[in-house]
Amino acid sequence: MSDYLEANSNYWAQGVYDTPNVESYVFRIYGRVIYHQFGLDGSGGENILEFGSGSGGSALFFDSKGFNVFGVDQSSIDIQRCKERLPHKADQFVVVDPACKKEDRWFGDTKFRIIASFQTLYYLDDHDLQNRLVSLHNMLEDGGIFIATMMHKSSWYYGMSEPYKNGLRFVKFKRDQDEGRTGLTVNDHYINFTDDEDDLKSKFKIFEPVHTSGYYDGVYRDDQGSEKHLVFIGVKS
Repeated sequence: MSDYLEANSNYWAQGVYDTPNVESYVFRIYGRVIYHQFGLDGSGGENILEFGSGSGGSALFFDSKGFNVFGVDQSSIDIQRCKERLPHKADQFVVVDPACKKEDRWFGDTKFRIIASFQTLYYLDDHDLQNRLVSLHNMLEDGGIFIATMMHKSSWYYGMSEPYKNGLRFVKFKRDQDEGRTGLTVNDHYINFTDDEDDLKSKFKIFEPVHTSGYYDGVYRDDQGSEKHLVFIGVKS
């Protein structure tokens, strides 16, 4: 495993973010795109895979709508949380190797109507990102929907970073709120920031773009800055 993958894996292996509630950008994308545009409300039990499922907030939401939810993450702590929160789908949550292989298939021949990756893919360098996208593309049905969010370079994390290589920046992650935080012993990690809409389209060129100009942001504390993310929605043609 490369040094940057190991560093990022060590950061997320701590399981420091336990978020059982769905984030607002997830249910807005569901309402405005998945349901309103593509007509998928979950009542058909469509297969949906979340790459980077975290502790299960989004999975719980999609499960409540009727989707057949699958999830993968490199954090064993978070996957265990998913299994506990969705015990009826426990065998559909899997810990995966951070290394990115084009031939990865975590659920055999299962194909997915939707594959979503919220706030996850930007932890990969340019080369690994493309390998991972090939594997996800292969798991998606023809005409299936692909959704991803990427951190924009205007994020305040960018100001904590310095250039690394292969599209990555090394983030010396420092937040006052993390001082003395239980279980948090590793904080520095690597992020692949996205410059603009053209950069977003280039990163996800394997998919046919549907929406590429969307974004979301949020500042909730006086001691934090922007966390702007760009949103890519595409289909497998």
